[in-house]
Amino acid sequence: MKVKKLFGTLVFVLLSIASVQSQEKTITGTILDQTGTPLPGVNIIVQGTANGTQSDFDGNYAITASIGQTLVFTYLGQRTTQREVGAQNVINVQMEEDAQALEEVVVTGSASGKSLKELSFALGQVKNELLENVPATSAAAALQGKVSGVSISSPGGQPGSNVSIQLRTANSLSTGQDPLVIVDGVILEGGLADINTEDIDRIEIAKGAAGASLYGSRAANGVIQIFTKRGKGNNKINVTYRSELGVKEITSKYDLATTHRFKLTADGSAFDLTSGSREVDDDGLSDNRYPIGNIFNYQDEIFTTGVFNTHYASISGGDEKTRYLFSYQRLQDEGIYVLVDDYRRDNFRLNLDNNLSDKISVKTSLFYSNSNRDAAINSGTTVGILFPALITEPIYDWNAVNEEDGSPYNFDSNTFDPNIKNPLYTLANNDKSEKRNRVLGNVALDYRVTPWLKLNGSYSYDFENNTFQDYIPKGYLSDDPDGQAQNIGFIQRSNFNGRAQNTRFNALFSPFSVDSDYNLALRFSYLHERYESEFNNSEGYNLAVSGIRSLDNITDSPSVSSQAQEILTDSYFVIADFDYKDKYIFSGVARREGSSLFGPNTRWANYFRTSLAYRVTEDIQIPGVQELKLRASYGTAGIRPSYEMRFETFLLRNGSPTRATIGNNDLRPAKTGELELGLNMNFLDRFSFEFNYVKAKTEDQILRVPLSAAAGFSAQWRNAGEIDATTYEASLNANIIKSDNVSWDLGIVWDKSEQKVSQLDVPAYLTGPGTQETTLFRIEEGQNFGVMYGNDFITSLSDLPAGSNASDFVVNSAGFVVDQATGETPVRRADASGNEFFVIGDITPDFRMGINTTFNYKNVSLYALFDWKQGGDIYNKTKQWLYRDGRHTDITSGLPYNFYQGLYNVNLPSSAFVEDGSFVKLRELSLYYTLKGESLGSVANFIDTMKFGFVGRNLLTFTNYSGFDPEITHQSESNRANLTTRDTDGIGNDPNTPGGDPNIFKVDNFPYPTTKTYSFSVQLTF
Repeated sequence: MKVKKLFGTLVFVLLSIASVQSQEKTITGTILDQTGTPLPGVNIIVQGTANGTQSDFDGNYAITASIGQTLVFTYLGQRTTQREVGAQNVINVQMEEDAQALEEVVVTGSASGKSLKELSFALGQVKNELLENVPATSAAAALQGKVSGVSISSPGGQPGSNVSIQLRTANSLSTGQDPLVIVDGVILEGGLADINTEDIDRIEIAKGAAGASLYGSRAANGVIQIFTKRGKGNNKINVTYRSELGVKEITSKYDLATTHRFKLTADGSAFDLTSGSREVDDDGLSDNRYPIGNIFNYQDEIFTTGVFNTHYASISGGDEKTRYLFSYQRLQDEGIYVLVDDYRRDNFRLNLDNNLSDKISVKTSLFYSNSNRDAAINSGTTVGILFPALITEPIYDWNAVNEEDGSPYNFDSNTFDPNIKNPLYTLANNDKSEKRNRVLGNVALDYRVTPWLKLNGSYSYDFENNTFQDYIPKGYLSDDPDGQAQNIGFIQRSNFNGRAQNTRFNALFSPFSVDSDYNLALRFSYLHERYESEFNNSEGYNLAVSGIRSLDNITDSPSVSSQAQEILTDSYFVIADFDYKDKYIFSGVARREGSSLFGPNTRWANYFRTSLAYRVTEDIQIPGVQELKLRASYGTAGIRPSYEMRFETFLLRNGSPTRATIGNNDLRPAKTGELELGLNMNFLDRFSFEFNYVKAKTEDQILRVPLSAAAGFSAQWRNAGEIDATTYEASLNANIIKSDNVSWDLGIVWDKSEQKVSQLDVPAYLTGPGTQETTLFRIEEGQNFGVMYGNDFITSLSDLPAGSNASDFVVNSAGFVVDQATGETPVRRADASGNEFFVIGDITPDFRMGINTTFNYKNVSLYALFDWKQGGDIYNKTKQWLYRDGRHTDITSGLPYNFYQGLYNVNLPSSAFVEDGSFVKLRELSLYYTLKGESLGSVANFIDTMKFGFVGRNLLTFTNYSGFDPEITHQSESNRANLTTRDTDGIGNDPNTPGGDPNIFKVDNFPYPTTKTYSFSVQLTF
């Protein structure tokens, strides 16, 4: 009986299995998009199982399923579609575009592309629509005022210059604040000055370690990832042409003194030279008119209205197998200085995507840029041009001929100060040129092994070549810029090559469904980085033949120098993104990285991130609120030492080595740990709001520590400090009006940050631009990073030094305490011990805000961007020099000249020149009129749209700052070109700040002035 029952049970089970198998069948079909075009690569999965497949080139698919099961169709940019399996064997699907998902998908810091709603950390984004309103000349400048927590420092309006970027706070005391930049998968070593914005599709910004941990020791300052436009597989060729023509001019000029302090002859026709030289008038005031004759304004002599123009053209298209985009941009910019050749840049781009099969695809990006710049006005010589234009008394004719040889621009016209030369002669005769070639390339191969497993490999390349030439002809009259070259001539030629190669391998478990409510994306990656550079320089004096620019023309022994680097880095990392029902969200990162930049004993560093998010409105319905997400994230990222820091270094002069820094086998990268708390909210179907609170600590600051003489070396680079930083960020986007004919969008970004030196394992020190005696930024434990130290001239009698008799002093009309007897001596603050060295300023602003608005009415579009910085001090070194030489208009206010000489303070840091850097700018403005369809008339047969526009940049500035512009940096540029130019301005850089730090050191020292531009543009699409 038991055998019969067992046999019967077995038969029943087999029949049941057969019955189930008889219901399983093969489902086939074709998947189309909303236009009816076949969609390749659509993921199809049987819900609740791991059974899945993908559609082929023609959108066809086949999958086994049983009656009653559900097929789930997913594709990036399309709405997820579900179909239940019934009696039919063919299920065709036409998917619908999910515009919101298409716009919001981001990839920076995640395992794979994710919606912004599914991110558990903050990520800034600038979309193409905002970039196209007013195309910036470089990608970095395009971020200005558009993302909270982003600070842009530009070296003025100099064409072709790199822009320095700071995300959130300053994290490094010595190696700068520049973030990691990635363009189409290429990790950049050079700057962004070569990248034109017309090619950019979107920019993603991970602003700190919490969002950028995935990128390891290069990411503590954040990550900017740029994605350029690519072709669409719509079987249509798309052609775009855009041209812009405009003019640029300086935003303001200095109001200089037109009177002086010297005695004149009785009839006022000349200076009184009875004693053999000019004498100061007895009253000590600068209220005497200059002798009768022409009064020159040298700012009008050196500045001009420059013309610039751009031409951009792109061709894109493709089908389901191949997509392409080719573009070309030509930029010409004359700048605003006379006798300077224009800046020219030619950019070429090719983006190519190929589906080799339904499982294998190749993505290629190739970019080439060639630029030429007249380097007569660069970071080293701006002081040499603008300084004499502002300092020279307005009584000399710079256009007069030289009596020595009849050449124009009399170089030694300044009879009362022969040390100040005519800069027009320098511009006309000292020929400096800089050429740059840049190649960026990336090729990536994707192999989808299964619907849930994709393998990826990529190789990227960044090559930069800079060549520089400085030529001073034989017979050159002036001893400016180089006294050694006077009459005998000079040639310098430099060449820099930098080559970065990166190889990456990824395995992506891309998101598969364990259950319909659970989703996981897991990526394992390996990255190998190799960077090589070499720099060669040859120069010499005493040319044999005039007009020959060959190094063979040098008769003296030429000076030769060179430098070479090789940096290798290997990284292993894993990232996991997990969510339950799209409402409980988790992301985790772990990275291990080893680099030749780290000491041999500390070769490997570890980084991680963990972040959580909860979409409250998925559980709780809040009236008027469509989305409320709470986020918390903590991550770590690093800052690498520069190449020379861990090695023993020597200064080699005339073949004799001198010890400089001793090596450090224990040198580690600085490490930032960042806590980020935030929320995102969409409400009233019109508004989206984001707020972030960020707390960061950067440990193991890399500092140059002085050593005793017994060490045999003057210093060693060590990990020796910490910075604590706090940031608040907010942004609001609003669709105020949205209808068929009228729309009005508004975007507001706001941030407030501060950073403090919480630990310093070396004595407090001064740093920043200038000589050792004139540097004013103090690094001291307990102080904000960015405070200025110097002599504080008091403005209240209550601040008089102890023991002073108040009746002997008075507050003058300029607001300073001076001696009552003469009114000439300003009083400096002093403490009980006689110290006269105090905090006199702080670069940290109270807040920054950007407001952009776009108003559309039918075919008319008006866009404006306002940029507001409140607070933050600037040191006006230009004003200090003008006080010294009696050229600033303040000198003519009726107070004694010697009073202003006292404030000048023998060029030492003085509170008199610390100014509030607050401003409000109309940063960008555009007005466009678009013709399309029937409004184009007969040309509609071959032109899709025609767009005409007015474009303005930096049109208005509201500020109390007395200099050219409150957006100021010192004269350092963060690009390779600085390796190729001689330091002719005397502005050194403290060894603790290699290359300087334009984001921190707000010193106005005769910079290249900021410009405003007016232009017209036309854009055609075919």
